[in-house]
Amino acid sequence: QPVTRGDIEEIRGVAVSTQIIKTLEARGWVEAIGTRDTPGKPELFATTQQMLDDLNLRALQELPSLQEIGTLLEADAANA
Repeated sequence: QPVTRGDIEEIRGVAVSTQIIKTLEARGWVEAIGTRDTPGKPELFATTQQMLDDLNLRALQELPSLQEIGTLLEADAANA
């Protein structure tokens, strides 16, 4: 962190709509904290304490990795 919407898309491998960002901002889970000094000046986003509180986490390090999330989703799909 901080990341741009493009960074998120690169990590996730899918497009991130403006509506998704707005929803996360409305929940207080992310906030725009500036812009990156590159062409287009994309907004930089960071997670908030509100997100940690809502997910009952003390720190971002407690979030599972993307690989762990993928494994959990695959297991759920297999059990469905």
